[in-house]
Amino acid sequence: MLGGWLYAGRCYAGDALSLADYLEDYCALYAQGGEAVLSLLSVLRLYFGYAAAAFLLGFAAVGALALPALSAVYGFTAMFAVSCFVRVYGRYGTALALSALGVRFFFTVPCFLWIASHAWAASSALASATRGKRCAPAGRDAAYVYRLLICVVWLIFGVCCEMYLTPSLFHFALQGML
Repeated sequence: MLGGWLYAGRCYAGDALSLADYLEDYCALYAQGGEAVLSLLSVLRLYFGYAAAAFLLGFAAVGALALPALSAVYGFTAMFAVSCFVRVYGRYGTALALSALGVRFFFTVPCFLWIASHAWAASSALASATRGKRCAPAGRDAAYVYRLLICVVWLIFGVCCEMYLTPSLFHFALQGML
């Protein structure tokens, strides 16, 4: 997350006008009609992408190394997005970032962390087994699938909130800024 914050500062210092123009165009799309800027497919990718990648990495020994890297990328991109709003709009950027990204992070972060923690344990067990060490069997029992199903239901509910609630929240935050 620190890297995302620092990189947003570097982007803002290097070319503040293009970052500000981009965010102003993004905000203008909402201000014109308050409709969703993201398509359903892009929202599904944003909601399910990291969790699905973490789940799948639990089936491979390389997941023991790839899951921490995936977590770092997720933290970087999340903090970069929030930091861009704050750098361009100052204190109002916090409200804009919360309204644009808060719903998504409320649903995706817990699912990602829950799935990634169990996937990391399973992939670490696989990595230990491939090095010839004796260890307990990988943790992919029925509970592994139940966790995934619970997260899928939670994320589908989040997608609905993202499509119907986030545009209103962002439009409301924009009105407070103007």
